[in-house]
Amino acid sequence: MSDSSPAHSSPHLPLAGIRILDATSNIAGPFGGAVLADLGADVLKIETPVGDPARSMSPVDGDRSAYFHIVNRNKSVESIDLKSDQGKARLAELLATADVFLTNFLPDRLHALGIDPEHLMERHPRLIFGNLSSYGTTGPDASAPGYDATVQARTGIMHVTGEPDGNPVRAGVSVLDVGGGMWLAIGILAALVERNNTGKGKLVETSLYETGATWVSYHLSAEQLTGAPSVRSGSGHPAFSPYGIFTTKDGTLCIGVGSNNIFAKLCTLIEREDLITDLRFAANVDRVKNAKELKVEIEKSLTQNSAQHWAELLGRNGVPADRVALPEELHHDKQGSAIDLLLPYPDSESKVKKIPGLPLRFNGKRPPIRKAAPHKDQS
Repeated sequence: MSDSSPAHSSPHLPLAGIRILDATSNIAGPFGGAVLADLGADVLKIETPVGDPARSMSPVDGDRSAYFHIVNRNKSVESIDLKSDQGKARLAELLATADVFLTNFLPDRLHALGIDPEHLMERHPRLIFGNLSSYGTTGPDASAPGYDATVQARTGIMHVTGEPDGNPVRAGVSVLDVGGGMWLAIGILAALVERNNTGKGKLVETSLYETGATWVSYHLSAEQLTGAPSVRSGSGHPAFSPYGIFTTKDGTLCIGVGSNNIFAKLCTLIEREDLITDLRFAANVDRVKNAKELKVEIEKSLTQNSAQHWAELLGRNGVPADRVALPEELHHDKQGSAIDLLLPYPDSESKVKKIPGLPLRFNGKRPPIRKAAPHKDQS
């Protein structure tokens, strides 16, 4: 039985009344659809009879998974074989009343299925067609497959991630999948605004590759200024110092100093005022140059007390600092509780009880998780 009923859309949310067909799979495209669903759109996930590969990404939860819960919340589902005549007829029926159609198909597949943007938008002039690919839809790599990690490698993100004397490392979260989904949602929102003025739909395209280039934009700019190749900075930052992970008496602490004023505060609080007038650390460019020496001096003080002590002392006195925590500690974080960071997940069958909501609040309220990610359509 298909679950194609509206995902309890709310008239109080910004995209209430907008109908979206989400034919994407895996992580990036579905995350973009989830953002739009969180904002109130009625999102129908169009899934092949085989099923979205994200359903089996570890760890699994029946016919769903940890990832699937996150990127398909607030959606309904319908299984459609887009290769069959019946499936094509059903899609055409749904497109007749849709505002947005999302895909992450390669160009050749779009044409083979007869759902390329040129033909669909000709038949449905108000339709907004959103496509998220690996490398873009034109150029020598338009048909090349790509996942978050492989495109991190291609765009240099891996090269600048990790310790200076270590190997390149994948970022610990899927920054291109999540970022690509965000860009897709942003593009759709912009196209909806324009359609209100023109009455016409628009083709919105983004890719993991373009997202990666945006994430390393600082490195591209810096190389043009200095001529020096990008390097790995570990937990630090090539533009600021002190910035990164420092050792305390009982663990690690992250400190971020972005100005001379904050540096002076830090030195005073750790009782190392002498560092303020030390010519090696007089300005940020000096501190970056002598970052290793500065780290040693700062840790002489930090190792005298706990990470929690320093996080509280520095934080309440204007120095950005916090201990390094586990992601699951967010379940018990007082700040998270104060802003409703984690929302109830409405599914009595799953062990997943709370997940992060959309990182936006409207008039003080975060859009709710109205509906759990759908089970596989068995019809």
